[in-house]
Amino acid sequence: MIAVIFTSKRSKGFDSEYKLMASRMDALAKSQPGYVGVESVRNEDGVGITVSYWDDMDAVQNWQRHPEHLEAQRLGRERWYEWFRVRVCNIERMSANGVD
Repeated sequence: MIAVIFTSKRSKGFDSEYKLMASRMDALAKSQPGYVGVESVRNEDGVGITVSYWDDMDAVQNWQRHPEHLEAQRLGRERWYEWFRVRVCNIERMSANGVD
């Protein structure tokens, strides 16, 4: 399994536009082949971390190149984020409630 870790700091403004796109991206990602799940948090200062989980790199790359996601990426660079980082990681092991 692959984890894509997106860490960002939100810019001021464009809140309703951002929320609408975030909702759309969440629904669209869930419909993509190879999507496993997502976890996301954001603090009061606008710094957030979203981790999405995918079956394999093909699924990650297909999501990265999806036309609507490309548009969201463009808008993120231009409007929504002061900065961001993306990390793509292989998951070696997972546990639930501390049990492997």
